[in-house]
Amino acid sequence: MCYCPEPRALLETALRQRRIFQKAAPFPHLAIDGLFPENVLRGILDELPSRDSDQWTRWGSGSRVQEPDVSAKMGISGEALWGPVTRNFMLQLNSSLFLQFLTVLSGADPHSLVGDPSFRGGGLHSTGSGGRLLVHADTERHPLGAPFCQKLNIIVYLNRDWPDAFGGNLELWSRDGSECVTSIAPLFNRTVIFESGTNTYHGHPRPLTCPANRYRYSLAAYYYCLNRPKDDNYTGFQTRVGWIHDEAPELPGEAEVAR
Repeated sequence: MCYCPEPRALLETALRQRRIFQKAAPFPHLAIDGLFPENVLRGILDELPSRDSDQWTRWGSGSRVQEPDVSAKMGISGEALWGPVTRNFMLQLNSSLFLQFLTVLSGADPHSLVGDPSFRGGGLHSTGSGGRLLVHADTERHPLGAPFCQKLNIIVYLNRDWPDAFGGNLELWSRDGSECVTSIAPLFNRTVIFESGTNTYHGHPRPLTCPANRYRYSLAAYYYCLNRPKDDNYTGFQTRVGWIHDEAPELPGEAEVAR
């Protein structure tokens, strides 16, 4: 079972959705359902290691209060630790075809966008009941450091039969960090692509209310450009995570999702 991007379908999706992505508030983003074959994502779920496996690394929420391991955000970034379906899928997210899709969608310089074959900080993510991820702007992640500046994030959600009551919506916050502008439910085969920068604040700061035997699963990858110029969302190379809130105000309505 493998994922092989279909060039024409990807390009048509990018052309159809690029205006939505580039004009979205509070910063460029797109939530799209059904971008990937469901059987591939089910294959990734089938080979997930159990949460008590030592393959998972604890990453935490960013809070000053440390949550128990059963709730905490965990990750598996190492390619050697992924199953074959996951490995193939993640490698395709770094393919030239997928980079072309992201370039057309985002309007990035056609020759500047690159992936990270080490998938540092990316790969599988998992959070348990009571866990959360505080609102933040990402630190630069590329293992070679400057001049590789993080430009785009992609998150692919793997949560089947996930009712609203479980929580875990991805929140995109205003550039000044004062309010949540957009909220996106983490549903199975929903993909979120958004611009990364020094003030592109995001997270899921409300504790999950799913049962103890359920987890919020996702895949993530990050994309970079060389010597990124400053703009409204980027003021310079960021060497630390920009955490802004221990608690969050009330949610707005869920964002419209492109289909």
